[in-house]
Amino acid sequence: MAAQTTGLRERKKRATRDAIAVAARRLFAARGFDNVTVVEVAAAADVSEKTVFNHFAAKEDLAFAGGEAPLNRLLADIVERPPGTPVLEVFRATTEAMIDGLTATAEREELATVTGIVGGSRVLQERLPVKWEREYSALAAAIAATAAAEDDDVLPEIAARTLWWTHRMVFRDAIAGLLANQDPEELAAGLRVASARAYDHVATGLGHYGA
Repeated sequence: MAAQTTGLRERKKRATRDAIAVAARRLFAARGFDNVTVVEVAAAADVSEKTVFNHFAAKEDLAFAGGEAPLNRLLADIVERPPGTPVLEVFRATTEAMIDGLTATAEREELATVTGIVGGSRVLQERLPVKWEREYSALAAAIAATAAAEDDDVLPEIAARTLWWTHRMVFRDAIAGLLANQDPEELAAGLRVASARAYDHVATGLGHYGA
């Protein structure tokens, strides 16, 4: 019974968080991040302002809600990769999966919405480097743990920054193509070639790291 109660409580918390994030994104997309207050987000989600801050530490976190899921999947893939698999191949697969998602209408529309929100706010653009640094740290820690790296080994961080930035560059080109209304199938085809070329070049230095 205790486990069921705990499970129900967690589901309610996730549902509340998701409702807040959906309401915030809708308002940000319609009026711009800078023109929407947390009080308005709370009202749209039918919760109190305090409840919003119970789930999100800052207003900026509302704009990036859901963005942690791809990173968490990548971290899990790094940790759970089969023995002998270089870490580069995990990133390559992540990029390929992102490209495949461009042909799915829902994922394509979500990317365009979030890009529009961030692109319209200097506050959010200035927040991006902080977000990226957190991501680099998490990735470097996962790589270090699975590569049996020493504490003073700089290779895990080098690998994390190089490979995550390679992914981000392909992602950037994907966003640019979507905003230019490029045909999704043609865009994905071109990005697959560019992605393969980029990772093949990086592989000359990191191709076997973490295997």
